[in-house]
Amino acid sequence: MRTTGCTTASRTRTGRVAVTLALAIAALTLNACGVNTLQERSKPTITLDEAKKQVDGYLTDTLAHLPIQPTETPAFSDLECDANDIGPHGRKETSRGYIFANLPLSDRTQAADAFRTYLTGRGFQPVSEPGVHIGWVKLKNPKDDFVAILDGASDTSRTFRLDISSPCVWPNGTPPPA
Repeated sequence: MRTTGCTTASRTRTGRVAVTLALAIAALTLNACGVNTLQERSKPTITLDEAKKQVDGYLTDTLAHLPIQPTETPAFSDLECDANDIGPHGRKETSRGYIFANLPLSDRTQAADAFRTYLTGRGFQPVSEPGVHIGWVKLKNPKDDFVAILDGASDTSRTFRLDISSPCVWPNGTPPPA
């Protein structure tokens, strides 16, 4: 009878090490994807009014750098952050946008180029969401998490729209007492 040199004790020790390693990896993954995210999203933020002012500032500055002007009054939206956000309830997101009617593709392309150039010059970075929305340009400022979207940039069958959105914020800047 041949032996492999592995005793029952060494196999048990190896099994325990594997289980311990698996638990450590799971804990690190959970911590990285869940607990820290929830803790981060439970911290104080700017207020909703400050977010609205920042959105309006980005919108005004962006419009000043586009070769076209909107044809309709701005649309405003203040919404509860959705459940996919993995954060505590009670936070809000504010968004402002304009619609540009009856634009030919050449004007859309020119506006999209100006939009991209201006906002990337201000530190915004492209956001890639493959297959989600074809025909839009989405940029995010990594310093404050505000998002700018130009929808309908390459598709004349879509409404051409500029939207700026805030990240989720506490209405008064601080989370409610636990």
